[in-house]
This record gives sequence, C-alpha cells and structure tokens, in this order.
Amino acid sequence: MNSRRALAGLLAILPLAALLLLVPVLPPPERVPTHWSGRGPDGWSTGAGFLTVIFTTAVLAALAAAAAALLQRAIPQAWSRWMVAVTAAMGWGAVAVYLVTVWRVGLDGPDAVGDGWAIAGVLLGLLGGAVAYVVHGRVVPSVEEAVGLVPERSRVRPVRGRAVRPVERWSTSIESRTMAGIGWGVLFIFMAISAWMIASGESPWLIAVMVVTGVLAGGLALSWAAVVVTVDAGGLTIRSRILGLRIWRVLAGQVVGVTVAELDPMKWGGIGLRMLPDRTAYIVGAGGVGMVIYKRDGRRFALQVTQGDAAARAGARTLLQAAGQRLGETASG
Repeated sequence: MNSRRALAGLLAILPLAALLLLVPVLPPPERVPTHWSGRGPDGWSTGAGFLTVIFTTAVLAALAAAAAALLQRAIPQAWSRWMVAVTAAMGWGAVAVYLVTVWRVGLDGPDAVGDGWAIAGVLLGLLGGAVAYVVHGRVVPSVEEAVGLVPERSRVRPVRGRAVRPVERWSTSIESRTMAGIGWGVLFIFMAISAWMIASGESPWLIAVMVVTGVLAGGLALSWAAVVVTVDAGGLTIRSRILGLRIWRVLAGQVVGVTVAELDPMKWGGIGLRMLPDRTAYIVGAGGVGMVIYKRDGRRFALQVTQGDAAARAGARTLLQAAGQRLGETASG
C-alpha cells in the first residue's frame, strides 16, 4: 500500500474520532442557528438534530475514505486523490462547524451567532481537504522507468535532421452500440424519475439536481458512442461525433511507445470506456485489434480500431513518427 495514500486516507477518517472525543467535552447546546437572513439567524435546530447531521457527515466521509483506501488497486490515482480530498473536507468541515458553532453559541447565545462563523467552519474544512490532497500526492515513474515498460520494438525513437518529414494525418471512426445503449438508457431512467418527482410535487432544487445528474451521466456515455480518432503532429485526439467536442487527448510529447495488440475486454476492465489504476481502455463489443499507447506517466491507453489490423498499424506508425519528431526536437533544444 502506498504510504502517502494511506496517510491521506487516515486524515479523512480522523474527523470521526475527533468528534467522538470532542462531543463529551463540548456537548451541543439546546438550540443551534441553521439559517440566516440579514444580520441574524431566522432558523434554528435542536442540538440533537444538529449533532445528528454532523455525525452523519463525518461517518459518511470516513466510510468513503475507507472505500477509497480499499479500492486503491482498482481506481486511478487521480480519482483516489480527489475522493480522499473531498471526504477529508467533509469530515474536517463537520468538525470545524460543530466546534465553532458550539463555541459561539456558548459565548453569545443562539440568537447572536452570525453566518460568518458557519462559513469559517466550511473554509477550515476545505483547508483540511487541501492538506489531504497534497499529502496523497501522485507517484509518477521516471522517464527511464516508463520507457522500460514498453516492448523494445515499440519504443519512441528520436527523429532529427533529414529523417524529419511532415506527419500525414491519420483518422478513423469508431461506434459503440453498448455506450449508445447505456447513454440513452441512463437519460430515460433519470428523466422518468424527474417526471415522477415533478408530478409528486418534490422540491425544484431536488428535481434540478436529478435532471443535471442524468444529463451529465447520459451525455458522458453518448459522447463515446460515436467518435472520430485522429493522429497528427500534435498527437492523438478523440472527438465525439454526437456532441462535436474533443473528449480525449494524448500529446505526442507524452508518448514513449505505441504497439498494436488484440484487446481482450476481460484483461482491460470490460466493454466501453474503462479506467483502472495503471491503464485506460476504450473497447467496442467483444474486443479486437487496437493500439496501446504507453505514456510518460506510466499509464497505458488502449483504443480498439474497428477498421482492422492494417488501420491500427497505420495509426500506430503515425503516432510513433509524431512522438519521435517531438522527442527529437526536445533533445535538440
């Protein structure tokens, strides 16, 4: 287990322990302000209700941090880092809000506590999340270590002088019925739930959250349902044909190797877009031939090319040429 990731996870779990030690020393007051209008509070909660919310937040944060620690072999470092940072911010924010609120209510009474103190508690929580984010860090191998992961014949070689020639643009289209089905299915489910919530008279804010979540989740899947992959002097670009947006980019300078291989979904995490700790893959259907791109940060990106082996090898050669010329420019500079 990575020691820094473990320490960051501990920082996100500690708020629960801090609350368990803090509450007996500073029990909640009978009444706590929870809403402000103008200069003073106009909404209150019982101390027991306030403590329940605080404890619930700390417990959920601790559980999420523990899950991130247990799943560190199954999720990318970047995801783990943000999960731990968010959970640490929630946990320490709960502790700070409780401490500040109880302290100020004890000094001034519940009717005189301004909203600035609650905001101060939230800011302290964000500081705790930032500390966890920094502590977690990200382990990035050296260039030599990253190159060592690439098969000898697939490594990028510097291209200089007379060997430099214009990179001829390569492009291919990929469609995934699986991603299309997931996208439209998610949109239908979320819209059906939103319609039921509207008919039931639910809060407009809750309905808005449901709609936005559905659009984002469904839109993400649909953006990968039909894409155009392009390789040029700048590197590899994937653009969604449905949304017309660039959704993935691998710069030529980030590439240390490219190979062509049979992509088995069972070895790459499944069908569709899959992200694992050391690799990301986009595989259509039952799998097939595709490009595997080795990056300087030690991660691999696998992309199935549905037009066959010849197309995949042409794309790999073009990307190797672009990366080689970029490496040659960097070495010369």
